[in-house]
Amino acid sequence: MQINLKDKTSLFNILIEESEMPIGLYVGEELTIQVANKAILKAWGKDNTVIGMELAKAVPELEGQPFIQILKDVFKTGVAYEAKEDKVQLINNGILQTFYFDFIYKPLKDENGKVWAILNNATDVTALVKAKFKWKESEELFRQMIYDAPVAIGILKGKDFIIEEANDDLLKIWGKTKNIIGLKLIDGLPELIDQPFPELLMQVYQTGVPHYGYETLARLERNGVLGDYYFNFVYDPVRDKDKNVTGVMIVANEITAQVKSRHAFKASEERFRNLVLDNPMPTALYETEDIIIKIANNEMLKLWDKDKSILGKPMIDAIPELRDQPFIDILKEVYRTGIPYHADQQAANLYANGELKQFWFNFTYKPLRNAEGKVYAILHAAIDVTKQVQLQQQKDEFLGIASHELKTPVTSIKAYAQVLERMIRIEGDEKKANMVQKMDFQLNRLTGLIRDLLDVTKIQSGKMTFSPVKFDFDLHIKEIVDEMQHITSQHYINADLNSSSVVYADKERIGQVVTNFLSNAIKYSTDAENIDVKSFLKDNEVILSVQDYGIGISKESQHLVFEQFYRVGGNLQHTYPGLGLGLYISAEIVKNEGGRIWVESEEGKGSTFYFALKI
Repeated sequence: MQINLKDKTSLFNILIEESEMPIGLYVGEELTIQVANKAILKAWGKDNTVIGMELAKAVPELEGQPFIQILKDVFKTGVAYEAKEDKVQLINNGILQTFYFDFIYKPLKDENGKVWAILNNATDVTALVKAKFKWKESEELFRQMIYDAPVAIGILKGKDFIIEEANDDLLKIWGKTKNIIGLKLIDGLPELIDQPFPELLMQVYQTGVPHYGYETLARLERNGVLGDYYFNFVYDPVRDKDKNVTGVMIVANEITAQVKSRHAFKASEERFRNLVLDNPMPTALYETEDIIIKIANNEMLKLWDKDKSILGKPMIDAIPELRDQPFIDILKEVYRTGIPYHADQQAANLYANGELKQFWFNFTYKPLRNAEGKVYAILHAAIDVTKQVQLQQQKDEFLGIASHELKTPVTSIKAYAQVLERMIRIEGDEKKANMVQKMDFQLNRLTGLIRDLLDVTKIQSGKMTFSPVKFDFDLHIKEIVDEMQHITSQHYINADLNSSSVVYADKERIGQVVTNFLSNAIKYSTDAENIDVKSFLKDNEVILSVQDYGIGISKESQHLVFEQFYRVGGNLQHTYPGLGLGLYISAEIVKNEGGRIWVESEEGKGSTFYFALKI
């Protein structure tokens, strides 16, 4: 079948029109658009109405871009112009957008060699160029991530493991500088040749399976010295877009200090274990939040009435009788918070010869911490004070019985003395009457001592009773001050009462505390003339203070004044008699009322005793 020239021209025009490659023909120095196929019109964002227009007018956004001038130069010189991935900005869908093209400006010449038109063939490579940009950006981002990473990271390329990237942390681990970048790994770190790492890298490269190393020993040269170091590390395969392995990424974390510390710890742990086992005091060691009995010496096993079969078991299973007692919960709290716990004379129910009995202990739970400061165990040391507590209980019982038995005859003697004093005074024998009066004063002292002993036994047994009522605090203090003023002629008790408060407490017990403060102030300030009593409000508390100007209390002794039987030391204890129970009883009363009690003093300048009650 033959095709005539007209048909050939039509076919050629169809091929050009339907080509996916943008094609245009610009005629004359004005670059008039004579041919523009669908692809180039789409690229321009135009339709075929631009055919016959000058290119600069048809695509005005080309102004300020180099293409019109390049076309004019091609027209003038007759030399073709070719570009790859060149950037052009075109309006598409009403928006100025950036595209990239491979294109040729080919001059067309007549029979005289004169350029009469320029053929523009182009290929839209925008997607490819943007993909390259994205890849480059991601590669740069990845590279920056390596250098900014808080761990040691490096990239080895190819089966020769060329060191392509290594951040500062990895170079520091290797003991090398950036001079090794670009070298084979075994050339940069020749000390690795006889170690397992090159073989492990090859396995990862060939199989594509990552390798994870934990606490792995590596011999590395640092500052010219070959040493042993330990690492956690990963060899992770690096793949291309076709999933082929092209290299290996190294991620490493040096743990030399931790491993060596643990090795040293194991040695010291053995020594510690022997110390625990040889300790004459009952001692045990517990691990984990479940309070696993790791170590218990023979004294502790004897105390628990257990054998070594309990070792390695949680305390709640090994010593089930402790289940409803506070000790396991306290141990868990010590493990959680890391705060030590100490207790004196703590009761515990334990088996002895198969029978559940009550014992008392002084003990300490001491948390042990690892190098990171985390609690890993609790050391338990205990002293059996059962016999001492039982003796104390017997003593308290004796004091309670004795004081109670003494109270009745002393009360009777006091009554007889008062009657006898009145009878003698009626008879007019003042000398004998005064002697009987002095005997009555001594009976008052004896009554006070008996009362203190009774109060102590009640405190120890938890039987001290309180009957709270609402009362005017300042008024009650004034009544006590007036009463105490009558028993001292040497001192003036100055009362400055400004609390203006109504408190809810045991009125008589609070009066007992104030009386004790005033009695001590009178007793310990024999060379002074004034005692100051003040009350005031502060932070929702009513506070009372009694200040004397007597002998004072040394800094070293101030923390002892509220303990049982504390008395002034040295020769002064004979000058100021008493059992040393008043302040102890006062402190217990204030504590039971939910208040605070304290002292401020300077030796030789007097003391100020305080208590505070919430209102």
